[in-house]
Amino acid sequence: MKKIILTFAIALTSLAMSAQGDYSNFVRDIDRYSRGYSNDQVVMLYQNHYGIPQSTLIQLYNGYGNSWGNVALGLEISHFLGIPIGDVYGYYIKGNGWGVTAQRYGIKPGSAEFHRMKSIMSNKNKYWRDIYRDYDRRRNPIIARRGRIIFDDGMIILGPSSKDIKKVNKQIEKRNKEIYKEQRKREREWKKQNRKIIREQKKAERRIKRIFGQVW
Repeated sequence: MKKIILTFAIALTSLAMSAQGDYSNFVRDIDRYSRGYSNDQVVMLYQNHYGIPQSTLIQLYNGYGNSWGNVALGLEISHFLGIPIGDVYGYYIKGNGWGVTAQRYGIKPGSAEFHRMKSIMSNKNKYWRDIYRDYDRRRNPIIARRGRIIFDDGMIILGPSSKDIKKVNKQIEKRNKEIYKEQRKREREWKKQNRKIIREQKKAERRIKRIFGQVW
């Protein structure tokens, strides 16, 4: 039984290492293709292909360790799974490698999703190789619109991840309830004090009436 468990563990480790190697190779190749071009030139190519604002691409580039390969892989995973780029980006920059990040979103080594992702990386590797070759000749970034990917506006926002936003919203909701509860408590105390004041006023009025009644 122990041998079976050990064999299974070794197989899983081997799959994970192989998957990480696939991601690393993709990133390395894309980085190599972009070498020799300025960041402005690469940004224009990526903007034409992914339809993402230049400022967002620069932010991704800085956050992904100044690697256009990482930017490309993050965008491809996001588009493949339909996940906002900010979610993938936010999880990766916390120190998780691409293998861990992919598994976080269901792309597990050996799974159907992984094989589809591997096919996407293979095709995109060839795509960017050819694009950079064409760009080297023509210097026209519009060529990257061939087979372009379009992200919905809601998927382009970086900022906090949807999970972080939900967490913040829950905290706000909790705080609002606490504030409402405190307000209700103060209102009850105010009403109590107000009733006490009214009672005291009525007592004073009755005393005055008795005094004046005795005089008259």
